[in-house]
Amino acid sequence: MSDKEAKSIKYELVPPDGGWGYMIGLGVILNLSTLMAFINCFGMLFKDLFIEINMDSTGVTVFSGIAASCIAISGFIAMPLQKIMSLRQLGLLAAFMFNLGTFCTVFVNTKFLFILTQGMIQGLGNGLVYNLSCTVLNNYFVKRRMLAFSLTQTIAAVFCLLSPQFVKWSIENYGSQGTLLLVSAISMHNILGMALMQPVSWHMKKVEILEPKQNEMKLLLTEDKKSEANKNTYKSDKSEHDIDKNHDSQIKKFLSHFIDFSIFKSFVLSNACIGVSFSSFLDLMFTMLLPQALYSLGWSEGEVARALSLTALGDLATRIAIILLSGVLNKFGSHETYVAGLFIAFVSRIGMLWSNNNIVILTFITIMGVSRSTITVLVPVVVADTVGQEKFTSAIGMLLMLFGIFNCTVGPVIGAIRDLTNSYSTAFYIITSCFGVIVISWSIELLYKRTMRNKMLKKEAPFKS
Repeated sequence: MSDKEAKSIKYELVPPDGGWGYMIGLGVILNLSTLMAFINCFGMLFKDLFIEINMDSTGVTVFSGIAASCIAISGFIAMPLQKIMSLRQLGLLAAFMFNLGTFCTVFVNTKFLFILTQGMIQGLGNGLVYNLSCTVLNNYFVKRRMLAFSLTQTIAAVFCLLSPQFVKWSIENYGSQGTLLLVSAISMHNILGMALMQPVSWHMKKVEILEPKQNEMKLLLTEDKKSEANKNTYKSDKSEHDIDKNHDSQIKKFLSHFIDFSIFKSFVLSNACIGVSFSSFLDLMFTMLLPQALYSLGWSEGEVARALSLTALGDLATRIAIILLSGVLNKFGSHETYVAGLFIAFVSRIGMLWSNNNIVILTFITIMGVSRSTITVLVPVVVADTVGQEKFTSAIGMLLMLFGIFNCTVGPVIGAIRDLTNSYSTAFYIITSCFGVIVISWSIELLYKRTMRNKMLKKEAPFKS
């Protein structure tokens, strides 16, 4: 190659899809493990404490709502906070808050202190850790995004599989308070995870830009995206001009500087936001109530631990399948895969509620792990496929905000119904019905979009021939 030809070659910087991204993956594994590992064991961890502080189902759902609100608020403000702090500084602050809440829970003896430490302090750290972990992994991986998210969350799920048996062993040997101390020590590993979070700009990969003829379609798609971005910019500029013209308050100008309001119209009203956030809430609510429901049926500590381990086993097996089939699932579509997972969630819960045999119940509880895998693993992928990379953090924050709203409004209602009827089945039927509504709504949306896409292709066909 001549010097002239070498000089004419142009390059662009793209995410590495590897490199330091593998260390980012390790950090995300540590972070997600501390966030997820003991969710299944919530009822086991705090069973004795709830008796001591007289925490009933309504109290649990109120706590859940407050915790989710704190997760939502911190997740929502992650993007504005990155304007005044670096990603790693914010991440270390989030890890400190999460661990402070976990450690202080060991010493609580009232409902208020439990909600303050486990709900508010830990919740604020939780939302930031989750949002930042998803954001940085999304920044480093583009072509292998589904593989990256599924692999990191699969390894984290291994801890979910082992945690019920670990908690059972720890309670038997060290008691509830000693177990909480061990959980606190394990959670401190997310400090190391956050220390690994370096900006993607430090590790961008230089690749050669294709020739115009070879890259014609890529340029066309890029121009379409730029055109859409310009439309959004024009709308944003026009909105800001109207604010100035109408002499609106300085508060709105301040908020518009930190918050991307364009996602309110393009993302918030979609199933990718409402459906995902509501599904996450429903799955969490079911998970928190399930151990107590099994105890009410007369199941022993060991049987409940076995049931939770089977859920984690189904979850883990599905995550491994997603890794192996990531190429096929990319072609099928993240939204379609997510809806399929919601359908499995609906069917497995109906099957459990209609069964009286313990073995059959355990079978359906295992199948629930399949749906939980898709509900948790694919959340960032669904969001990334719906919005641009620059809006990803804001979109995740908005999703977490809706998640918190559902916990504060719907959660206490479900808990109150459970207490009034003295029946876990009634609460579970309500949750399961909501899964069914989301499946129908999202399926209609996907069918409509596919129909419109086919119509557009038919209209364009005569011009191509």
